[in-house]
Amino acid sequence: MRHAPRLGSGPVFLLLLILITAAPAWALSADEIALVVNSRAPDGRALAELYARQRHIPDGRIIEVDLDPDSAISPAEEMPFADYEPKVAAPIRAFLQRNNLRGRVKCLVTFWGVPLRIARRHLTPPEEDEAAKIDKEAADARAAITQDVATLEQSAMQLDPSFTPKQGDDVQHLARRLDAVLPAIVKALPGVKDPAQRTARYAQMLSAVERLLGGDRTTELMSQPSVALFSPHPPASQDVAAAQARLADVERQIALLQSDAATADEREKARTLARDNLGLFGYAFLLSARHESLDADQSESALDSELSLLWWTGYPRARWVLNPLEWKTRQGWRQRHMTPPPTLMVTRLDGPAEPIVRNIILTSIKVESEGLHGQVAIDARGRTGSDPYADYDQRLRHLADLLKEKTKLQITLDNKESLIPAHSLHDIAIYCGWYSLRNFSSPGSFSPGAVGYHVASFELVSLRLPREHGWVRGLLSEGVVGTLGPVAEPYLQSFPPADEFIPLLMTGRFTAAEVYWRTVPWTSWMQTYIGDPLYNPYKTDPPLAVGDLPDELRAAFFSPETHPASTQPSTQPN
Repeated sequence: MRHAPRLGSGPVFLLLLILITAAPAWALSADEIALVVNSRAPDGRALAELYARQRHIPDGRIIEVDLDPDSAISPAEEMPFADYEPKVAAPIRAFLQRNNLRGRVKCLVTFWGVPLRIARRHLTPPEEDEAAKIDKEAADARAAITQDVATLEQSAMQLDPSFTPKQGDDVQHLARRLDAVLPAIVKALPGVKDPAQRTARYAQMLSAVERLLGGDRTTELMSQPSVALFSPHPPASQDVAAAQARLADVERQIALLQSDAATADEREKARTLARDNLGLFGYAFLLSARHESLDADQSESALDSELSLLWWTGYPRARWVLNPLEWKTRQGWRQRHMTPPPTLMVTRLDGPAEPIVRNIILTSIKVESEGLHGQVAIDARGRTGSDPYADYDQRLRHLADLLKEKTKLQITLDNKESLIPAHSLHDIAIYCGWYSLRNFSSPGSFSPGAVGYHVASFELVSLRLPREHGWVRGLLSEGVVGTLGPVAEPYLQSFPPADEFIPLLMTGRFTAAEVYWRTVPWTSWMQTYIGDPLYNPYKTDPPLAVGDLPDELRAAFFSPETHPASTQPSTQPN
């Protein structure tokens, strides 16, 4: 298990802001679910029909994707990167749009026969050529931006010797430098006594701004009172409105031309539109977004995790994207008075064998009506101090402390490096532990309806290989009905923290899908949740009240804000 490097969210989010709609509300219900099956895996279709009957999913909610014939014999667990968009994402998207379900369906459920994993991307020769062309254009744009920003900074220092330029020469740092220098110039202009010199400085600033941000953005800037003060002909309100309308139209065109299905010619047209209308910064951010979308590094992912971004376009497939549904990330969007692009919850009903999947469905419904009973088993490792894994280990101990203080549940905490001894416990309702890599060792017998997961890498590489010993397969085989795990190396930070996932589940306020998607930090990445998305094991008798939770975690109960999202890219998108 590795710690992940720190990565910025990237300028791709500039493009995504064009597509922002209101975030989905919570309280998942049966009429907000659609089911995804492989048309060539009849057992998966039968399981979806069983689930639809048992959970009263509305008619017409089973979406078929047509995958390779081999999947019917022994369902394939990996699919080529190039097949995901045309064979999975596009048919699902088309089905939802055709049936007026976009915005109504908040959760997709994949079934037996739909692959677990999307393989790493390999660029085609045309994509390699496009990447090289984009890199050249981006270098030229960055050089031109640097020259204009440096000229503005020189002017600011001449007007105000106390002005100190910010540092950094990538596009995002250059945007921050522009954000700093423009107010400095505007603030200093009143001190220029010579009207001709003041007018020249003002004209120099606007000329650079028009190259950097485009004519319509410059019109908006000139309408601001502090800037209009120096203009002999400040724009009228109708001029500003017309500029904003043109910007909105250009941004819509660019979004359409940048879809995943766009041709190279269409993407080139989008870049031309950006260069001609959004200035060097808009052009550079669009180039950066496309560069990220072509990056193949760590581009393999869990299919379910990728599906959560079904309605996104142009996002980077390398590495991960911060999950907009995770409660802390959602707070960040609220603080910026924005709503994220629409993001779906996705869970899976799958397992080592078809009868196990049936058991998940039927047992979840039965236990939900009766309540989940049994002990909590927490398997920490005793890590403390400067150990790089001590923080996560402490979260397991925090969980144990919280449950001991606030509930009457039986808690077993093993705080030693070794695992809980095999088969030593009974009636386990909740389990969380780590770190036995792809080497399942059952801690004991599980109560019907148990939920649990083991934090380790590669635990969901396969559900069906004969010699597979991953914890996801092992827990499902032991009767656990809700679990999660990664399809490849996930990094430790990608797991839902145990002291968030389990307490939220125990309040009985959320379904399993909502708990998982409120606590899993990243998407377009490696983690997958297997279980009934509507399962709420503590619905009838919750051991924890919301007031029992740490103050910070209570924020997970607030619905996403629905502030109108700005469609106007800033010079500083992050």
